[in-house]
Amino acid sequence: MEENDLIIKRKKQEKKKSNKISKFFWNVVFIVCLGVFIYSSFNLAKDYYGSYKAGNNLKNLKTSVFKDKNLSEKKVGENKVVDVKKLKELNKDAIGWIEIPDTNLDEPLVQGNDNDYYLWRSFDKKTYPLTGTIFLDVYNKKDFSDRISYIFGHNMWDKTKFSCFVNFENKEFLENHKQVFIHTEDKLLEYEIIGVDLVDPNTPLYEQSSDRNKDLNFIKKELSKHISKDEVDKIDENSKLLMLVTCKKPDDNTLRRILFAKLINVKDKEK
Repeated sequence: MEENDLIIKRKKQEKKKSNKISKFFWNVVFIVCLGVFIYSSFNLAKDYYGSYKAGNNLKNLKTSVFKDKNLSEKKVGENKVVDVKKLKELNKDAIGWIEIPDTNLDEPLVQGNDNDYYLWRSFDKKTYPLTGTIFLDVYNKKDFSDRISYIFGHNMWDKTKFSCFVNFENKEFLENHKQVFIHTEDKLLEYEIIGVDLVDPNTPLYEQSSDRNKDLNFIKKELSKHISKDEVDKIDENSKLLMLVTCKKPDDNTLRRILFAKLINVKDKEK
């Protein structure tokens, strides 16, 4: 009988010990899950606040540089009046303003000393929020006189910057939204969108040097992989192209989504 009592007592002790271990384990799991939840919630709140802050900063910037403060944001192209001189006073790296009518893309355009700085900085050169600023490739001329000018921007989760490019994969949308406007201090450049495609990051269309894009036949051969032959055939020695480059998705950097456009009109601004 005493032996049975000892066995029962031992089993109770083992069960009690097991319960303590189990309770400790689930307490640890709860604490870890709670920590992950708090961390995720903090980052989510930070992202939402960052999106709000970026939107508010852009709104204030437009108030400063749109000469017709009440109407310019709704107007497009030659009807929009952008004070690029004022823009440059606010940031010496500013070179103009870029817009695609009927999309959310209506923002300042800069050119830094490299192709990394403005990936992580706002127009006022702050590192938060991490939305970056749309920028012209460091090797391109600011007057967009190169055969191909490259402009980079993030594909943002809040549908800003270059996130609208995915819409152009719809043929009907593309046919009804052909224009890209770039406002510089003395000119208005109008481009016609000729295609969009997902492209390997190492595409030979983009060579990181100042001595590039001289071989027109090579360029046309590469472009034919991404846009229609009819559009490629229209490109000649005098053509000025624009490649607007972003990521496939906000969280997917494996491919680049590129919007291809061709300069069709240059208008001098009134002094």
